[in-house]
Amino acid sequence: MIGVVVAIREELTDFFSENEFVPDKLYSNDQTIYTSALISNVALIESGMGKTNAINATNKLINLLQPSLIISAGFAGSVKRQVMPGTSYLCDNLWSIQGSPAFWSKDIAERTNVMDENRAVNFNKFISDSDLKIQLGSCMTVDQFIYNHDLKTWIGNNFSVDVIDMESYWVSQTAIENNVESAVIRVVLDPMEQKLPPFIVEAANNKRSRTLISGLKHIAANPGDLKKILQISIQVKKSRRILGSTLQAIIESDILPMSETVNMA
Repeated sequence: MIGVVVAIREELTDFFSENEFVPDKLYSNDQTIYTSALISNVALIESGMGKTNAINATNKLINLLQPSLIISAGFAGSVKRQVMPGTSYLCDNLWSIQGSPAFWSKDIAERTNVMDENRAVNFNKFISDSDLKIQLGSCMTVDQFIYNHDLKTWIGNNFSVDVIDMESYWVSQTAIENNVESAVIRVVLDPMEQKLPPFIVEAANNKRSRTLISGLKHIAANPGDLKKILQISIQVKKSRRILGSTLQAIIESDILPMSETVNMA
């Protein structure tokens, strides 16, 4: 069994739809587990954003389904210049820096490695033999949504990381603590140079703010944000499509343990 943890279900809408994932009634509560008849040994859970949600969701998958591999999949922000939306990373090194950015320093950061040498070799062979545009990278997990250009720049200048998110480090750490292998797939939504409008940040944190009505209300009150929101919408669609195809390709590939390779119907 492969378990996939995604913070926001909408990040994997295409993957959910193509594989006909539905909520599993056996495991229904605030963190929903989804299963599919088309890909029966993959289960997904929508964790919600942040450390606590990521840890709880990963523990739930492990306790209920005993997966041999946990994948943290989702969007991320780039901390490197001139990285386009839709750029995909399989992160082998993970970093975490906790607390308020006002107190960040290199001394308080934690680091872990989630990919051994054999899997790295298999991954490099996989991308050389396929048309999938993905690369090895590093991810830093932080406690809050970072949309500020200056903070992204500081992280990129001080750490050997490519992207930032809010869950991957904790998903992988929880898997490691339970002797379960882990992997991290991150697709860039917002480049380092882009500052996301507050409405987008609110929508990421609050399910109620993701509705069309909420979006129309915001546009009515802030017509100047319309161009930004349309741009973000295009980026979301592109990143969602690439994240879904990347996840599907990696699940089907031989970089995972052979016992976990599945046949997509």
